[in-house]
Amino acid sequence: MKPSFSCLFFFFLLLCFLHCVASSTARQRDALNKFYFNNEAERSSSSSWASSLLSVSGLESKVYDNSGLKEGDKVVLLPGQPEGVHFDQYAGYVTVDRANGRALFYYFAEAVENSGSKPIVLWLNGGPGCSSLGYGAMEELGPFRVMSDGKTLYKNPYAWNEVANILFLESPAGVGFSYSNTTSDYSKSGDRRTATDALVFLVNWFERFPEYKGRDFFITGESYAGHYVPQLAHAILHHKDHLINLKGIAIGNAVINKETDIKGTFDYFWMHALIADETIHAIHKFCNFSLDAPQTAPECDRAVDEANLVVYELDVYNIYAPLCFSSGVTPTPKSPSVCLFRTS
Repeated sequence: MKPSFSCLFFFFLLLCFLHCVASSTARQRDALNKFYFNNEAERSSSSSWASSLLSVSGLESKVYDNSGLKEGDKVVLLPGQPEGVHFDQYAGYVTVDRANGRALFYYFAEAVENSGSKPIVLWLNGGPGCSSLGYGAMEELGPFRVMSDGKTLYKNPYAWNEVANILFLESPAGVGFSYSNTTSDYSKSGDRRTATDALVFLVNWFERFPEYKGRDFFITGESYAGHYVPQLAHAILHHKDHLINLKGIAIGNAVINKETDIKGTFDYFWMHALIADETIHAIHKFCNFSLDAPQTAPECDRAVDEANLVVYELDVYNIYAPLCFSSGVTPTPKSPSVCLFRTS
């Protein structure tokens, strides 16, 4: 029996902390650390966030002519695609700023069955800077996975397009295949522009795919999409665009803010018996991870060091996954398998 859409989202929210693939761990963690240390002052002054984010001036002027572009975006066959694919795929660029030449790349996999009655799910990888095509579509929830030869694809038995139409967006410009012809755009990227560009993208995408206007629409993602998802949802609701029938959002392994993220991480380690009771008690008693916290107490430093030492050789995004850094472990293409470990 195929899972229902609601069950899929429940499962996603429950387990998504373990969901991020090991290959992206170092890159994503480095990006998040850089973000935290370089942007604390800007993030702490968030009182004007909503008004500045949602002032998408002249949104109507950014709705461009998309007629006839849908068929040009249709993907007849992906390189290395397996046989027996019975759903339509599309990929291409949607202009979000014609003056600057800024365009976002998308990949759209329609539902395997009854796509005309299934909801649309927008997927956003985080980072900031992770590709929704390279990670979300090809390593996580897309219809295909990449074989170890890097050239051929095989069907993902857990693909989300079994129950919904899945739209993967590379965002912001500069991530994946998304680009701008104005170089200065890249240095001006941030939460505000990411949300407004995504809103402009959606308005234009629905013009390109008018049959999906008014369809139940969900936004979901992971990691730094903890910012992207709710901010885009807020922008949609503020502009009351009835073409986008937003029904809900979901985020997993989410970056929300430094204080709750760090506290939640250590609680997670403790709940999975990775760190001792004494360690978590010391963290709760002596640690203050807020942005305006005074100098860290020595007792906090010792407890955090103990916790970090325990999990140093684990993939914190999937604590049950084996770590493997050897490039020669798969000399020939292999299909994936579920590994079970037994301790004596």
